[in-house]
Amino acid sequence: MRYLSTRNSNLKVSSREAILKGISEDGGLYVPESFPKFDILDHLDLSYTQLCHAILSLYLTDFVSDELLEIIEKSYASFEQDICKVAYHKDYYLELYHGRTSAFKDFALCLLPNLMIYAKKSLGINEKTLILTATSGDTGKAALEGFYNTENIDILVLYPTEGVSCIQKAQMDTTSSLNSKVISIDGNFDDAQTAAKKIFNDKDIKEELKNQNICLSSANSINIGRLLPQIVYYFYAYQDLVNNKKISAGDKISFCVPTGNFGDILAGYYAKEMGLPIEKLVIASNDNNVLTDFFTTGTYDANRDLVKTISPSMDILVSSNLERLIYHKSSDEIVKQKMTELNESKIFTFEGDFHEFKCGYATENETRNTIKEVFEDEGYLIDTHTAVAKNITDKLGLDKTVILSTASPYKFSSTVLSALGENISSDEFENIDLLYEKTGAKIPTEIKKLHSKKIIHKTKITKDKIEDEVLKFAKRGKRISVPATSANIGPGFDALGVALDLANTCEFKLTDDENTFEKNVESNLIYKSYKYTFDFYGEKIVPVEFDLDTNIPMSRGLGSSAACIVMGIMAAFSVMGKNPDEKEILKIATQIEGHPDNVAPAIFADAVASILKDDEVFVEKFEISDKFKFLAIISDFELSTQKAREVLPENYTKNDAVFNISRVSMLVLSLISGNEDNLKIALEDKIHEPYRLQLIPEIEKIDEIIENSDAIGHYLSGAGSTIMIILKSDDTTSESEIRNKLNKLSNSYEVMQLDIDKKGAFII
Repeated sequence: MRYLSTRNSNLKVSSREAILKGISEDGGLYVPESFPKFDILDHLDLSYTQLCHAILSLYLTDFVSDELLEIIEKSYASFEQDICKVAYHKDYYLELYHGRTSAFKDFALCLLPNLMIYAKKSLGINEKTLILTATSGDTGKAALEGFYNTENIDILVLYPTEGVSCIQKAQMDTTSSLNSKVISIDGNFDDAQTAAKKIFNDKDIKEELKNQNICLSSANSINIGRLLPQIVYYFYAYQDLVNNKKISAGDKISFCVPTGNFGDILAGYYAKEMGLPIEKLVIASNDNNVLTDFFTTGTYDANRDLVKTISPSMDILVSSNLERLIYHKSSDEIVKQKMTELNESKIFTFEGDFHEFKCGYATENETRNTIKEVFEDEGYLIDTHTAVAKNITDKLGLDKTVILSTASPYKFSSTVLSALGENISSDEFENIDLLYEKTGAKIPTEIKKLHSKKIIHKTKITKDKIEDEVLKFAKRGKRISVPATSANIGPGFDALGVALDLANTCEFKLTDDENTFEKNVESNLIYKSYKYTFDFYGEKIVPVEFDLDTNIPMSRGLGSSAACIVMGIMAAFSVMGKNPDEKEILKIATQIEGHPDNVAPAIFADAVASILKDDEVFVEKFEISDKFKFLAIISDFELSTQKAREVLPENYTKNDAVFNISRVSMLVLSLISGNEDNLKIALEDKIHEPYRLQLIPEIEKIDEIIENSDAIGHYLSGAGSTIMIILKSDDTTSESEIRNKLNKLSNSYEVMQLDIDKKGAFII
């Protein structure tokens, strides 16, 4: 299968090239040269990943079949439950929000990065890829997650400051990957998308990036690698309806799609062209009804003000993927003409045969009323975009119609809660809790964790500064990430540690400023560790400068010093050209730190048991059961390691020693097995906690709050002052209850849910 440009059908490339380029050299979009046929009735027994493989194999013909299946299975492993689910109520809702970012964009953007990596490797391309993406809310976070810390691929996301929901904004701005940059712009989505397209077509910028061995690509639906995976769920929905006897084999059905950029519904058109029995594809718009007008009148007119609505992912006036449909209905010459008219005057007329489509739009009030009616009549909760599609389905009186449910209602909790007639808080996360209390609908895991995540990306610019920011981002130096750690873990004093998904990161570059470098060595632990490593190997030191982003709280028992030490060592290894051997890094780090219980998990990830004997470190890594999750209570009280050490006794009784030995053995095994009862007992300690806990203000009140919750147990993290709570992974209430009670105490506390870090320290 070859792919050609919508503006020059003679420009043909392979699927691997099309995915890597994102957009054709002439500014056109890549489309398949033909539509392969696929009979879903012959594949009714396939799982979602098997169906995805069967369909994508017809389009990605230059991918090795077995390797493509591995890519697909790896990509969809991150989904919370059923990858794709049809919810049967009065209508059929195709739930497309069970991925990591709770929106339909996950279906393509969990897959696209792995397709790109494969394409680069198989084509022998060593250039760094810079993904430039504009988003109206969902694409940005899905792309950031998809490309999270991907080697040799950086991603820059642009979003309109006031054009996304609070949750969408938080999802993007808290992204902690080393290879990402998120920028909000004064303007709307069309401004962001126009700026991105301009950069793709700017020969000077592309040449400057090429000189730095960087090529541009996109994660927007202008990339054919975004569009193709979305075809699959149309076939899956039909398969599900047949298997559940909602329709008979061969019956025609319709799909109603809330859409702004026209990519999602275009995937449905591709499915129809492949042979899926589709009666109608229904375009559902909000007050930005430029598509409704076009399919009704034949005139596409973007000369209008963009309306900010409660369905922000559809607040778009220039629908990029419409270009592909026009090509399929005409020719490359007509596409060039129409796109030139659109670019110059924001209007064009096209009289095509669009018999497959129907359209309509819903106002704000209609959208709100639909949310309320569906919940009251069916007990089913839908988001603002799905409500637009449901409203149009009802208006048109469609039968046998699948409504694409494109996002979790919790991404727009304030609006949905208000639509249900409830009073809303000014705190978006409080509204999430209130919406759960009202409806009982499951809160997606990643949205629950947003409340305690740190805002990392704070850049806000005017749209005329976008080009400068792209070039600045492209010129970054090497970056290192080292996770936080929680050591001791109850009775595991100086022996056990776990890595957590909170990290210190840095960028480092060579410098000629030796004086400043020497001053930093005297006062900064990262620089000291960097120098120590050169001295360890007897090599002449090379001055560098570090730009540190500190996310791990200092002097709170979360391994902030260990992270700095590992960071300095890894930078030294990189500058010296040494292979970053984990055991070597651990050996040096332990010499600097004095003990391995924090540095070991920071390097190796997961949970680690460590022993230091005669300057040699012995480690055993193990995985903690997914039945548990960790919740950190971080106070505003600092506790130095020295002070925490001073309160410990010189000697312990035999009974205390045996007490801890028995429990630490049980602790490791229960963390692995997931045995809650054993873990509760195994967290008891008599070596350090009875002495150190007395140093923490209000500890009795904190203990009481935890004891009165459903927590399995808790322990003092490191030397303190952080208290780490272990909860059941399916516990949906304890976090908010504990947070609310802590807010009533005298001191200030930050409550943060932390996952186990699976990657450890790494460099990009």
